[in-house]
Amino acid sequence: MLLKLIALLAAAIPAILFLRAMLGRRPTKLGGAMREAKKQIDLAITIFIGIVGVIVAFAAGKLAWAWWTAT
Repeated sequence: MLLKLIALLAAAIPAILFLRAMLGRRPTKLGGAMREAKKQIDLAITIFIGIVGVIVAFAAGKLAWAWWTAT
């Protein structure tokens, strides 16, 4: 249960920071908030692609290892 709470908090922190960046400033700086949102979205996409790349590399390495040691 404690690990679930920690995971929930870890997932909620980026959302809270995003909302603070979007809504925490004056409405006249909406363009700046949109730029910040785009930066955060780009970072999230980059991290996601990196994680997928690591998973694919690990799977390919595991497949190559199985093929190499099968003899």
